[in-house]
Amino acid sequence: HVRDGRVDYGGLKTDARLERYVATLARWGPRSTPDAFPSEAARLAYQLNAYNALVLFAVARAWPIASVHDVRGPIEPKAGFGFFWAQHFRLDGRWINLYDLEHDVLRAGFEDARIHAAIVCASASCPRLAASAYRPDTVDAQLDLAMRAFASAPHVRVDDEGERIVLNAIYDWFAEDFAAEARRRAAGRTVLDATVLDVVVAFADPETRAALTRARRDEYAVTYAAYDWSVNAAGP
Repeated sequence: HVRDGRVDYGGLKTDARLERYVATLARWGPRSTPDAFPSEAARLAYQLNAYNALVLFAVARAWPIASVHDVRGPIEPKAGFGFFWAQHFRLDGRWINLYDLEHDVLRAGFEDARIHAAIVCASASCPRLAASAYRPDTVDAQLDLAMRAFASAPHVRVDDEGERIVLNAIYDWFAEDFAAEARRRAAGRTVLDATVLDVVVAFADPETRAALTRARRDEYAVTYAAYDWSVNAAGP
């Protein structure tokens, strides 16, 4: 149901396999069946797949919608974000919402900024959804692939006329994570002033990397694009 990162939610809504998978996630995972997840890679792959599956399930359940902001809830600490806060899912033997799964499980548990390129919020500006699941034996390479796509167009671009570097807003929201990732990748060197751009340049495709290097040399301003929350649905 995924074509070039876009999702056929109408088809997904009628496919019982997703519902069966979500039912399996409810009772099976690193917390309830730890022997099945002996490595960090296995646990990370599980949580990435769980997050994306629950997002797909939630959108399909509400389909048709124009945006995840159309899914409202009685609990909305931030207006329009009931999709992430108000919906609770049974996962690995406990109830959890998408916000806590992202922040308390994925971000706090793995400290890998590439996660932001791998989980998808069902919106046009979010990273491209992979058409296959994350697997323990390939998750590191898959995360690199996702991050390379997220560090290049359309999520990163250089506006020479305006003398600015334009980044996806996710780089702003999670700037701490990306700066920490840059420090981790400094190969033992002390990097006190690591920035989001250090990670972007490290993963960008050659054309984007060259443009970014030139723009940084010329001291272009760094700005962030407005986020497009329209649903990432596939066309007819």
